[in-house]
Amino acid sequence: MQRHFCVLLFTACGLWAMVIALFVMACSSVSGENEEQSDGTVKLVLGRLQVPLFDSISVHVSADDMKSLHISANSVNDNIKIEGIPLGENRKFEVKVYADNGKEVLEGEAVADIIANQAATIPISLNALSGFLRLEIPLGLANRENIHSGTLLLDSLEFEMQIESGKGIFSTGALPLNQVFNLYLKLMDEGGDTLFFGEKQITLSSILQTETMLLQSTKSSVILELEASSSEPMQILAVLPTSVSRPPENYGDLFFTEIFANPQVSGDDFEYMEIYNATLDTLMLSYCEIKHASSLILKMPDSLILPPMSFLFFGRENVGNADFNYKSFKLNNSGNNLDLGFYCGTFAIDTLNYSSPFPLKQGTAMQLPLSNFADRANGTSWCLGFSRKQDALCQ
Repeated sequence: MQRHFCVLLFTACGLWAMVIALFVMACSSVSGENEEQSDGTVKLVLGRLQVPLFDSISVHVSADDMKSLHISANSVNDNIKIEGIPLGENRKFEVKVYADNGKEVLEGEAVADIIANQAATIPISLNALSGFLRLEIPLGLANRENIHSGTLLLDSLEFEMQIESGKGIFSTGALPLNQVFNLYLKLMDEGGDTLFFGEKQITLSSILQTETMLLQSTKSSVILELEASSSEPMQILAVLPTSVSRPPENYGDLFFTEIFANPQVSGDDFEYMEIYNATLDTLMLSYCEIKHASSLILKMPDSLILPPMSFLFFGRENVGNADFNYKSFKLNNSGNNLDLGFYCGTFAIDTLNYSSPFPLKQGTAMQLPLSNFADRANGTSWCLGFSRKQDALCQ
């Protein structure tokens, strides 16, 4: 039997060492200008606290010369405010974070002096006690491998795969660090027959770590090579070998996902478009172009490639953070000439007529949630909002 191999990289993460800043400001607890201050307020600025299955956070404040204070919260935005802390030295702050039905997953502590009319910033390092494992496997929106389900075994723990927007996703609960797990993974078709499988021993020795795993294929299939995203450690992205790069050749290989045709500012210098590669191949776009009904043509830049399951964002001169900018192409925003198409040679890869009921509105882009890709020609599948280089966030 011929065997091909898929390389999987996954990240054990979701919790990592972080710093909480304590902004300490003493405040008066009694009225009157001549009254003595007796207590203070502490603001815990949490910043970006990303904890899967978050339950709660608790803060315990104690010292030898004061009655202990305790505060907890079931939701956290940016900070927690603690009032009524007696002024004095060596106030100890103990922070604990709980997730996954009450498991303590982060802890840290610091000591600060609470002094009248003074502010201080004191760092607290939160140490991880547990880790989470998240595995994302790109399947392609068309799912041509016909992967229907998957099972992940970690010793006696079993997790089922969820399929969301062309990706198979496994998410575990809180797992202990520095423990060896026997990992077994299999992906099945609709009839339950195994298409891919693999096994490995892993140890979650740190909160942010990358592992590799070879999946064997039970039939001839494309070879996938996966790598972890450097900007979002929770996400795994697909990168295919250069030998399988190709021009778009099938309708729907890529399609429009966001169009900003009617900026609120004067002129057209803020127009932009976004397309999405729905395949598991790296698409070569150098000989492709965008056309609309007024016969204007926007040619793609030389040597332009679009990685699998990735967005390409491009716009006019004043559009910032674009993958590339262009000048001469203008999107129509009224009338009957609202046809837009992406062509490679003479073949249409995606076409769109964004007239009503498409949500064409001045000052707001229209966007397509990836889950609606099969019905993208229907304007009711689109919504208003801005979500450059990510799935649609509808207003």
